Amino acid sequence: MNDDTAEPPTSALERSPSHLLHRAQQWCAERFASLFGDNDLTLRQFAVLAAVADKADSSQTDLVRATGIDRSTLADMIKRMEDRDLLERTKSAKDGRAKSVRLTNKGRAKLAEARPSAEAADRALLEALPKARRRMFLETLEMLAVAADQAAESEAAERKRLKKSDKQTSKKQKDGKKAKESKKKAKRL
Repeated sequence: MNDDTAEPPTSALERSPSHLLHRAQQWCAERFASLFGDNDLTLRQFAVLAAVADKADSSQTDLVRATGIDRSTLADMIKRMEDRDLLERTKSAKDGRAKSVRLTNKGRAKLAEARPSAEAADRALLEALPKARRRMFLETLEMLAVAADQAAESEAAERKRLKKSDKQTSKKQKDGKKAKESKKKAKRL
């Protein structure tokens, strides 16, 4: 599939890694849809089903990490998939505040039905590359996924630190106000 006579990219967009990754992902999603032939399940929904199947009683946080789908989008996807009887949520045995996500029988069947199409979409993407570059391509994608996970963890830690700092600042301000009010009362007496 590699054509050495192809014209080199001319625009900044054609050289943008994020744009090119997005286009490759779109191509895979379209390939999956054409192979699966079912508008009932997207490649991202397949990823959620596969992630739930890989880890029994997954929490939403587990699924965010496994799929890379942001928390609010994932919550909406899970709700819609639950409405379609592909997933079910139950109280987590580990954390009473959290819910565990499980495949239903219908979800397991849909995953099994869609798996060959997802694998074929992956093969089509890899077959578009010269054989000698496929392993490096996968390793590069894995490195990018690890970097994305590390960035998300760093951002979460920073948000937690800022929240703690805000609480401490708020407490100091409240304590300061209380001290001023106490002084005012003492002066009045």
